[in-house]
Amino acid sequence: MNKNKTSSIRPHSLQAWLAFMRPKTFWIAAVPVFVGTSFSLSIAGTLNFWTFLLTLLGAVCIQAMSNMQNDYGYNTRKAENGTRTGLPRATSEGWISMLAAKNMILFMIVLCAVIAVLLVAIGGWPILLISILSVVCAYCYMAGPLPIAYTPFGEFLVLVFYGWGAVCGTYWLQTQQFSWPIFICGSAIGLYGAAVLFVNNFRDIEHDLSVGRKTLASFTGRTYGVLLYKVTLYLPFVIVGWLVPSNPLFWPLLFTLVALPRASLLAGSLGLAKGMAINEVMFKTVKLELLFGLLLVFSSLYIAYMKYSTNLLNIISFSCPFSCL
Repeated sequence: MNKNKTSSIRPHSLQAWLAFMRPKTFWIAAVPVFVGTSFSLSIAGTLNFWTFLLTLLGAVCIQAMSNMQNDYGYNTRKAENGTRTGLPRATSEGWISMLAAKNMILFMIVLCAVIAVLLVAIGGWPILLISILSVVCAYCYMAGPLPIAYTPFGEFLVLVFYGWGAVCGTYWLQTQQFSWPIFICGSAIGLYGAAVLFVNNFRDIEHDLSVGRKTLASFTGRTYGVLLYKVTLYLPFVIVGWLVPSNPLFWPLLFTLVALPRASLLAGSLGLAKGMAINEVMFKTVKLELLFGLLLVFSSLYIAYMKYSTNLLNIISFSCPFSCL
């Protein structure tokens, strides 16, 4: 979003609300749902379409709420001092009033809670635990006496919730089972989600230190930060590739290597980028996560085709997912 575009944004317009919600980041929440759902088809031989849609809606709503709370909380703490080089924040720019922002965040919390109740009716207590912790952590990312965003644990929570929680939780909703291959795939997706946040914080190390934010990037510094970023880009290929010798049926997971050249090009870019150019690295990292996730989905669907062949479409259910109805 360049300066000419941002200067023309009218308060409370559609552009203003989109800047507040940051829909470009929704893929970080959506990819794990696609991965978990596709593997429920390939490993367990089951997939409920309506459960998939409800899970996807819940994940995107939590991501939107987290983005808005981050924007709102940042302005509440008066952390904008003109030295940050990241994307403009809607409340700091005056595009969304603080009252309107607060009301929208409260609405999203209620919406997330309603969706969580429906998902709990499908998946039981494991989904209740994941839902409660997801909403609490999304809210606490920039709220409370010690926001998560002011600590080095933000990336770890992304790995936990956008990797393990989202992928394994989606798989559980579809199958009522746990699977170690799903945990491995969730780890891979979570690492890319963590890499996106790390690049965001890497860009603003100096600014964050000036306002008391001690992020993981602030601890690693730029030299070791570049090294850590490279690890998060390459490690998903290693851990997913490990599944292939563990079960010959998983050989289509090697399709994820299609994304390796893109990861290699991206690995060397963070150390060279400066200022606003780091935003481009961040968006390319989101695209890499999307590509890797889509390759996982394609791989799992191919596995499902090999296992079930012509019966594949017959095991996709469109029935009501609520056992109580």
